[in-house]
Amino acid sequence: MWYMYHSPLTEVGFFLQENDKKVETTILTWGYVVMNIKRVLISVSDKTGIVEFAKELTDRGIELISTGGTAKLLSDAGIQVKQVSDVTGFPEILRGRVKTLHPKIFGGVLADLEEKSHVQDLQDNQIIPIDMVVVNLYPFDEIEKTTRVEDVLIENIDIGGVSLLRASAKNHRNVVVVCDPADYPKIIKSLDFCGDVTLQDRRMFALKAFYYTMKYDATIHRVLSELFASEKYEHMTFERFGGPQSDYEILDMVDNKFISVSKYTKDVASISLGAVLTFIAPNILVGLRDGLPISMVNIKKSGGRICDLMGDILVVRKLTNDLARKLKESTFTTVAYETIEDEDIIEDTLSHKELIKYTYKQEPERFYIAKLVQNIMVKEYAKPANTKDEQDKDEQVIKFALKFMPRYTVIVQTEDGFTNTEIDFVSNIDALQRCIIKSNSKPAKIGTNGPVDPIFTKICKENGVEDIIGC
Repeated sequence: MWYMYHSPLTEVGFFLQENDKKVETTILTWGYVVMNIKRVLISVSDKTGIVEFAKELTDRGIELISTGGTAKLLSDAGIQVKQVSDVTGFPEILRGRVKTLHPKIFGGVLADLEEKSHVQDLQDNQIIPIDMVVVNLYPFDEIEKTTRVEDVLIENIDIGGVSLLRASAKNHRNVVVVCDPADYPKIIKSLDFCGDVTLQDRRMFALKAFYYTMKYDATIHRVLSELFASEKYEHMTFERFGGPQSDYEILDMVDNKFISVSKYTKDVASISLGAVLTFIAPNILVGLRDGLPISMVNIKKSGGRICDLMGDILVVRKLTNDLARKLKESTFTTVAYETIEDEDIIEDTLSHKELIKYTYKQEPERFYIAKLVQNIMVKEYAKPANTKDEQDKDEQVIKFALKFMPRYTVIVQTEDGFTNTEIDFVSNIDALQRCIIKSNSKPAKIGTNGPVDPIFTKICKENGVEDIIGC
């Protein structure tokens, strides 16, 4: 079911109707775009670009509904906007704690317009559908950096905004959810093209909203755990390694030295487990993908070869000029290093890659490390291995990695110093076979955190490996 609205925008417009069955394109020749987005709810804490965006919407004949400070900002800018209280017939109460939490708002957001009973409910209760929700949340993450006063923190926990984002993301087929000001231009471009937002983009916006609220709740959980001194939850946080568009935030700082890793903020990249591994074994280079080590190489044993390394991010203790030249044509987009030989030369050599300097406390008693459990990242403490023997150190690296990798991980170290990692999630036998196939040299050590059954042992023996490293 689509609402039809004619807006004089272009000489020739396009109308895309998407559902499970078909995609129809109608070319309009009378000089109008069919505008399916008729009614937009705006309630934002971060007001970046919102006045310009709202003006673009009203210029296209779209009705705006807003709350409190956002409504005043838009009104002061000369933009026609309707207060939420005018829609609900109920004032904002409890000093703004209750504004949008009303059936006339959430009914308009959650209604499935393909469901006849929903449409009937809207008609019976005089509820008009809302076609787009533009919301971002109270800046709890900024507030918590400046205070640990409980009352201040509590008042900066958003309720209505989170509910609106989740409701509109759930009903994304009928409601476009927008939580990122960076998406405003894309929305306008889409409206000008077809008077709507495509289903693919609606899905991506919905995923972004769910990820946004998840991060928001994770931050609240962490801060209140620290504040309330919860033994059960103080070292646990609920954040994904990866999300839509490969955005993730993995670790916090430890003693202000161990690097905070976040691709979401675009400030640094994910090194997580790799930083710890390089600390344990300084001669090892670690290749990571989505925060997990998938390949390693012992520089000494390999004779300096790195060509077989796989991953998006490389972690190394010292980035030398020679290593930079070898990395120039590699697949790695990011290189994280502790020290650098000649910064100017290396930056020029690797100008097409992102270079990140990281530091951590030397000889720490323990590190935070991330463990992925059913798409939930759990922070745990880990102690670095203290061994000087090179042979033992290699084994320590494998054991350490296995301890914090998902179950059914297999790590195969070859005689030439290269190490490959495979994760199957179902069977470490399949992971083992893929690892051996990928290896360009004879396996020297094989480790797994899955069951070591007769079949697993048989495959290891067939490849000349008697000693299996378990975890």
